[in-house]
Amino acid sequence: MRKLTICLLVALAFLGCKKNAVEQNGHDLIANKTSVRAMTKVTKSTSKKIFMHWMPWFETPDSKGAWGYHWKMNTQNPDIIVNGKRQIAAYAYPQTGPYASSDPDIIEYQLLLMKYSGVDGVMIDWPGTRVLYDYPDNLANSNALISKLNALGLQFGIVEEDRNWDAGMAANAHADFTYMQSNYFNQSNYLKVNNTPVVLNFGPITFHQPSEWDQILNGITPKPKIIPLYGYTSQVGTNNAGGEFPWIYQDHPNVVNNYYAQAASFPISVGVVYPGFNPFYQAGGASGPTWQIAYNGTSTFSGMLDKALASSVGIIQFATWNDYGEGTMIEPTAEFGYSFLTTMQQKLGVGYTQHELELIYRLYQYRKQYKTDNSKQSQLNQVFTYFANQQVSNAETLLNTIGGGTTTPPTQPPATGTINIKNKWLNTFLYEDNGQVKYGSSNTDARSKWALEQVNGHTRIKNVSTGHYLNIEHLYSYAESSVIPDSYYSSYWVLEDYNGFKRLKNEWKGTYLNLENQSGFAQCTAVPNTFDSSQWTLN
Repeated sequence: MRKLTICLLVALAFLGCKKNAVEQNGHDLIANKTSVRAMTKVTKSTSKKIFMHWMPWFETPDSKGAWGYHWKMNTQNPDIIVNGKRQIAAYAYPQTGPYASSDPDIIEYQLLLMKYSGVDGVMIDWPGTRVLYDYPDNLANSNALISKLNALGLQFGIVEEDRNWDAGMAANAHADFTYMQSNYFNQSNYLKVNNTPVVLNFGPITFHQPSEWDQILNGITPKPKIIPLYGYTSQVGTNNAGGEFPWIYQDHPNVVNNYYAQAASFPISVGVVYPGFNPFYQAGGASGPTWQIAYNGTSTFSGMLDKALASSVGIIQFATWNDYGEGTMIEPTAEFGYSFLTTMQQKLGVGYTQHELELIYRLYQYRKQYKTDNSKQSQLNQVFTYFANQQVSNAETLLNTIGGGTTTPPTQPPATGTINIKNKWLNTFLYEDNGQVKYGSSNTDARSKWALEQVNGHTRIKNVSTGHYLNIEHLYSYAESSVIPDSYYSSYWVLEDYNGFKRLKNEWKGTYLNLENQSGFAQCTAVPNTFDSSQWTLN
């Protein structure tokens, strides 16, 4: 079985980052090492340590003056916007749109989502310390994330990008471990097993002899345990290795199954959970694997999580939070919504739901919406503190206060008048409730008041009470009312006349707002124009 594993691991030579030469900058040291650790930990039903594999390599014009390689590869141009979405090198689109890994608002958003999904820490796809290509930027981005972890009570570990070293240059690798020794291993939230730091290694790809690893680790104190890929302990040496970990293989799920059958024999065992595999390399004009693993909705992800939880491993690594180039992203996207995270919540026994994740997204949206408002930002800092300490009701109350305040963001055009939206069939009125569009008999509640706005030649429908916009961005079973960029077609509506009533057609999907299912929520689906459930009075 090991021989089969080693053969399949050859494909992994392509699974690391594809580098692009950028301006060489010095790397930043970690800030805020003395951040106060959050007082509370998220309770779960599993005792296994849950780590999320995170990529630090995304850049935008705001962060580096140009789009980074991992958003564009060699064929895409994120400056091209179609239906409100930028053209990126991926088959999935992040809920936030493409971002910079160093953006503090993104870091806050990502780490809060992880925490509320049951994650204990982050495995950082670490570039090393060489001043070459985009490595310095990736290192700085990694350290920006690390500086925020203590405030959320999260741990971190390093997954060394072995391919970033040159053959015969053990000094490169030794320099990386010297950096880890000085900056990471001494931190109280660094991943340790039996008080020994643990470093995962994507390979070995460059150094294949135990004597080379002896040289690399010479003088490093405390000396870490190296965890190579499944089947590679012999290349690191038993004195240096502390176990092995599996990744994502073309022979899915057989190699991972084989690993679990042997996991109990490893001093340190690390399972793996992934949603599927759908690389963009070929479409992006880049080298890399072309094979795929079907998502089957969340079935692949759910099945891999079940295997990991049932296994003897002590640590589970989720692969990955945000490798869009390989299609293994778990963070919320337009295509999958929060489904991977809610699956984690349910199977890990976390006492939170999608509602908390949506609140965290609202925090991110308000960070951007009120980015020049120091007073609002101060309130949002308090919202973060509430979330960090699991005071969700306080966070939600303050978010509602911020969103329902009298200050109108300068990006919002003036409303053309206040209306009620009444359904012909049920004689009920639409209103917003915690980001969902529901219907009821009252039209006096402030949440049932809406306004039509014209943006870029399109119509948007704003809830007067919250300032949120009617949309179907995440293709939920219900229509949403939330903060959403004014360039997103999911928030554009065409008001069509029909027999004295209006039908509300979404420009993105061409579907119609209706109450056909009588589920308590408005929905947006294909429905005949003769159905009274899709006919409305706006007055």
